[in-house]
Amino acid sequence: MSIRFNQSCPTCGRRIDIRASLLGCTVACQHCGSEFTACMSDTAQPRESSDELLDRVEAALQRAESAAQKSGLTSPSIVSQSGQN
Repeated sequence: MSIRFNQSCPTCGRRIDIRASLLGCTVACQHCGSEFTACMSDTAQPRESSDELLDRVEAALQRAESAAQKSGLTSPSIVSQSGQN
């Protein structure tokens, strides 16, 4: 059995179990698909600016929409803050 630790996803906030062998590596959240660096302390990562966080959320939404299209599911159009798709 491998040693694991628990970390919050910086994008969606869900807690995920990560193998200790992945410390310092880029991992993807199993819930939202966002990528981040695995670390023992949630506070060890520098805080992102709101623009960086919005970019990460947008990328996660695009991956989800792409996956839905590939699986034949349709998803409602997401309207950005400026009112454009």
